[in-house]
Amino acid sequence: MIHQLRLGRARRIAIAVVAAGCAAPLLAATGSARTATPAVAQTRPAAAAAPTDALTCSVRTAPNNPVAFTPPLRDATPQLTKGKGVILLENCSSPNGKAPNIASGRMELSGQATASCRSLADLRATGTVTWRDAQGKVLSTSTLAAEHKGSATLADSLLKGTVTAGRFNGQSFSGTATMTSDLRDCTTPAGFTTLTGSGKLTFA
Repeated sequence: MIHQLRLGRARRIAIAVVAAGCAAPLLAATGSARTATPAVAQTRPAAAAAPTDALTCSVRTAPNNPVAFTPPLRDATPQLTKGKGVILLENCSSPNGKAPNIASGRMELSGQATASCRSLADLRATGTVTWRDAQGKVLSTSTLAAEHKGSATLADSLLKGTVTAGRFNGQSFSGTATMTSDLRDCTTPAGFTTLTGSGKLTFA
């Protein structure tokens, strides 16, 4: 679902994209028709659902290389804007145990959209993640893609899409993030030039 982002004077904005599944517990009743006493229903504890997420990481924009916009975003009419930066994936864990060696990753992100500080549309973005183990050894790479026709949000390029090549190929990614950039820059002569934030990203 795509929502239009309304940007005002707020300093922070939280975007959440969540996909979850649930299993209904099963109840088993036993009794004997040969006895005069009523059958007593017995219950078995519901089996715990097996984890489905392949990898979960905390994410943040790189301190020295946040997502930069060219040209800067402003409160004026939307215009074609390109973004480029680096996202750090840290403290990674594998709930389903299928990616136990991955400890961190570094994603180089680029994209474009028709954007202003008040609206965003027709966003397309790609990212390349280099995965490392706890000792810093390169393990593999993943290519990520996101395309959101019509209205979108500043965080869509980071938080929702599909892995198109490499590790986790064919799987989806989604997450939550809090933007820490100061949106008051939209009204300055320089405009809103960089996007910073942190959150969580999951591959499933």
